[in-house]
Amino acid sequence: MWTSFFLGGHCEIDKSMKLKVNLAGTIIGLTFLGQARKAIRLCNQYFQGFLCSGQRCDAEVEVSILEKAHDELPYQGNTKPPIFEQLLPIQKVAAWLRAFPEYTEDFPISEDSVSAYCHGGLLLFDPNTKAGRIYLLRQGSRRFQPIYRILWIYFAQVLGECGACFVHAAALAKDGEGYLFMGDSGAGKSTLAGMCKDCNVLSDDGPILSKQNGECLVYPSPYSQINRINGGTNRAVHMAALLKGMYFLIKGEGVLLEEVSKGVALLHIINRFIHFFPYLSVYAKTTLFELFSNVCYEINSYNFCFRLDRDIGDIIFRR
Repeated sequence: MWTSFFLGGHCEIDKSMKLKVNLAGTIIGLTFLGQARKAIRLCNQYFQGFLCSGQRCDAEVEVSILEKAHDELPYQGNTKPPIFEQLLPIQKVAAWLRAFPEYTEDFPISEDSVSAYCHGGLLLFDPNTKAGRIYLLRQGSRRFQPIYRILWIYFAQVLGECGACFVHAAALAKDGEGYLFMGDSGAGKSTLAGMCKDCNVLSDDGPILSKQNGECLVYPSPYSQINRINGGTNRAVHMAALLKGMYFLIKGEGVLLEEVSKGVALLHIINRFIHFFPYLSVYAKTTLFELFSNVCYEINSYNFCFRLDRDIGDIIFRR
């Protein structure tokens, strides 16, 4: 076992600016320090409709810039091509950060902490407190590129500790009932979401699933390709829908709907369709495994292949 120690940014807290994001009732505070405040405009765009006010925060992350960082990080080695995203050994990251004299001791790092690198951003997460610290490492115009995705990783970690998660799926809501259409990139999630004109699209990339008061609920998410591409705001940001069906999208020429066994459905979801599952703490992984074990037992799952010229409402919502 190794000893806990502390690291922190050198910027003064009174120079910070803060946003609060509401994700399925979990309030997460984002504090931007020093020059990182320039990212606030981006975050206002990304999280439009999900921003909230008030005093309560269930978790908080600080975002700052590491001015003296360089591209060849010691804990990554000289990998070619460069790695876009990966988990990092927390001990090596901690030792690397401690070499910077401008850090003060205000963020705990222990053997339970999780560290991840994403496209020029470094994330530290403490599962015991749900606190996070993000350091932007690049220089120049690319400095803020990691913000969208690295915050997504942090949000997934916070939700995981609360027994909720982002699902790699399109989520549609109709008459208060929710339906998840899970698929890998290119499986047709956004296409399917765009076809359902009489439904609310909660997200076509990362809706939130949570069990509250004994019910499995699907919530909207700011992580949605349709809204990013169109520059629009999700009209359903305050909606929660009772989960009624789960569908695994498969490619094919015709229309197919076949039931999947509960055990197979659970393995599919755990192995492929929980965003950032490898980045979660052991406690969060265990909690989500139990969540989906119950979900797969209570709710039917299907393999689903659809055609662009067919109204899927006839197949799904009238069952």
